[in-house]
Amino acid sequence: MDNTVPRTVLEQLIRQSERNVPEWCAYFNTTATELREDATLSERQLRRWMAGNVPDARSSSQRVARRVWKLAFETLVSPPESVDSLEPVSSTLDRLNQEIAMSTDDSARWVKRGAGGADKNVLDQLHADVANIAAEYLLKAPLELIPALTSLRREVFDMLDARQRPRFLPDLYLIAGQVCALMAHACADLGRAYDADTHARTAWFAADYAEDQHLRAYVRWVQANVAYWSRDYGRAAQYAKSGLADMTDDSTRLRLASQLGRAEAARGDDRAALAALDVAMDALGRSRPVAAEPGVMYFDPGKARYYAAEVHLALGGRQHCQLALEQAQAALEVFTDSSPKEFVAAAELDAAQAHLGLGDIEAAAARVDQVLALPVELRTTPIIERVTKTADVFTAVSARARVTRELTERISLFTTYTAQQERSSKE
Repeated sequence: MDNTVPRTVLEQLIRQSERNVPEWCAYFNTTATELREDATLSERQLRRWMAGNVPDARSSSQRVARRVWKLAFETLVSPPESVDSLEPVSSTLDRLNQEIAMSTDDSARWVKRGAGGADKNVLDQLHADVANIAAEYLLKAPLELIPALTSLRREVFDMLDARQRPRFLPDLYLIAGQVCALMAHACADLGRAYDADTHARTAWFAADYAEDQHLRAYVRWVQANVAYWSRDYGRAAQYAKSGLADMTDDSTRLRLASQLGRAEAARGDDRAALAALDVAMDALGRSRPVAAEPGVMYFDPGKARYYAAEVHLALGGRQHCQLALEQAQAALEVFTDSSPKEFVAAAELDAAQAHLGLGDIEAAAARVDQVLALPVELRTTPIIERVTKTADVFTAVSARARVTRELTERISLFTTYTAQQERSSKE
């Protein structure tokens, strides 16, 4: 037994695991293959990393290492005593969770490879993979999900490129479409409009082959969302309207009518905006979660509420500001402690703008204050756009107020460090 003090976090993790150095290298190389990364790890190289000797560590190797050991590469090669957050990693529970996660990944890969082609068991595993990532989207930053989505997308595409039995093709296209749609959603949140549009078009192609209404609705919502945050409100309305025309169940109608309402309001068509809002509110009371919409693919009623708030804010006037405040507050009452922080932040920012429209600067400032504590990795494009818009409203209402000056400085710092820039720093 080695009683010397571990030189790095990585060395400590390896000593505490049940795998030896050759087994870790094999697992690393298998993961690199799955991720299509140009990276391999020899025992000699791993021992150098464990010693903190990493002058030539390639970016691709660092990305695979992050996936394998669930920590940033710079953390892995740091001395354990220099990392404040290392203690939880070294706990028995966290070591157990890490081992379970790795063994689950191994099992999933074995299932999907074992049949030599798609069968019911393979499809069940792929559906479970999609549902798991969609659920994790509500808990993790979009940046963290990109590697898993990329790996799963490649697996499914490879299956579709191979010869498969016809009866399994609809499910494979559905899974491919869901993965591409989730990738498009993540890219949109990271401000990558071109990438989001490309993945969304691929998802729509797959949804057409799968003939799945829920996937079509999700894809059209993503496309409309990309256009909306690019300030192309006409195109956003067109996507939402196109999708809404084919939707019959309340869940899909709620998603697309909510999106259509705020797009129409943003481009100044008050009548169309209110008509769409009526459709959304009518569907809201009957919408329920369905198996076809796992995790983030389900349109949360709280989101529908703050979308409604944004419709009223865009329409303007004291009456609409009061209605916007009511809808934003209703959204916050729907959300719980386990709801995504971005959802809560969006509702708080809508409430802040409503307070400003009603002349209550202090109440608005209190709302924004809660949002400015949001971690960098959760400062997605929609959140940054909302914060920026709220800052503009503060300035328009009272540029000389002390609270406005203070918030302007804090908001400037908040928007300087975003999820998109965090993504770039990891590449």
